[in-house]
Amino acid sequence: MDEPQLSLEVVTLKRLIFSGMVEGITAPGSVGYFGILKGHTPFVSSLQPGIFTLTVPGGEKKTMAISGGFLLTDGNKAIVLADAAEAPDEIDLERARASRDRARGRLSEGGPDLDVARAQAALARALARLKAAGAS
Repeated sequence: MDEPQLSLEVVTLKRLIFSGMVEGITAPGSVGYFGILKGHTPFVSSLQPGIFTLTVPGGEKKTMAISGGFLLTDGNKAIVLADAAEAPDEIDLERARASRDRARGRLSEGGPDLDVARAQAALARALARLKAAGAS
């Protein structure tokens, strides 16, 4: 009988973040969070900054902050090509809080030179990192 597990690789340009078998994943897609289990319909999705969750065999959930990228699956294997990804214990809380505060400051100040999309993306990345680390 087939195992109800999916092979998963999470990679960035700098390193392999995770490689192994999982029972399922939840990812922040461009139109909201979605889940994948073994046998899922093949597809590709862009990813937004948010919390990426994987469930390892035995039911333990592991989370990481992801700052965007792409996910592709054929139903047996999923590959995440992430712009950046960090496990909770890798996140520098003070740096993440400073990034959040800086982005909020830029957005509240406004001005003609403000790149709103860039500031919103920076805020989303900082908030995802803080949420993954269990902080605010």
